[in-house]
Amino acid sequence: MRHPFTLIGVDIEGAWNRPLLLNAAAISGCECTFAQSATPQADSGVQSAADADPTRLEEELCRSSQVLVCELTRNSVSVYDLPAPRQSTSIIVGNEERGVPRSVLKRADHVVSVPMACRGLSSLNVAVAAAVILYSMTHDLARRRRVRSGLKMQSVDILIAAPTEPHELGSLLRSVYSFGWRRLFLSDPHNVWFSSDPAIILQSRAAARRSRNLVAVLPAAKLDLAQYDAVITCRQHQEGSPLSRLRLPECGRLLIVFGESVETEDIGDDSLRVTVDHADRTVQPCFRHDGSILLSVISQLLSP
Repeated sequence: MRHPFTLIGVDIEGAWNRPLLLNAAAISGCECTFAQSATPQADSGVQSAADADPTRLEEELCRSSQVLVCELTRNSVSVYDLPAPRQSTSIIVGNEERGVPRSVLKRADHVVSVPMACRGLSSLNVAVAAAVILYSMTHDLARRRRVRSGLKMQSVDILIAAPTEPHELGSLLRSVYSFGWRRLFLSDPHNVWFSSDPAIILQSRAAARRSRNLVAVLPAAKLDLAQYDAVITCRQHQEGSPLSRLRLPECGRLLIVFGESVETEDIGDDSLRVTVDHADRTVQPCFRHDGSILLSVISQLLSP
């Protein structure tokens, strides 16, 4: 299913961010393009000739009936509170360090942000923010009745199972901390975090913004399953209940398992299986996208 949204990355730096943004758009059944503002403060060196032409951004905006900008401002609203536009809409994300240029902000019909509990990090990864916003828009979560659980975040633990890429894990840990969790458990059979390889350590810690990310990462061996009254599993290759319709179980302690089951076979078949129901299920989502969308949605279902 195609949706009337076009993701526009403005002044995006870092060659790695472009394929991540393309993936965020593809799993949402949306188009994606890149543009440069009229007065960029820096040149990433990866723009095509078309991207470097400021008139491209103007052309894209003129094609849309509405412009939605992802930026944290005093007037921004939660993406979970904004009903999805029905007409063609440009959804703009900007440079990770500088954000969306003021000249583009002035063109916005709506300014939205992804709710975060922690302001200690500059932001989510730009592609993660795009993935969360597109998921909310394509499922029109603001028009769905949000049923909050009696659970508080302190009663919900996370187990990340078997990540294979240090960058993907690091970015997801950045999301975990931003959404308000202060610890998680990690099954790491591929040694992408608990590694002795300096290159792997550097990659995973840099992606996690470890100098400002204080989340405690505990080995899965320290997890005591007997503490939990309910378990939700979300694995990228399993079917399950759609995340967009999730209601959290009423319980005292809840465990969220995301990833693949390697050291966690004893969880059994009693867990509630959930799938991140992307608009286009034929596209393989990035690990960071699925995990961040899952945790963002769950954070909105917890008691404040």
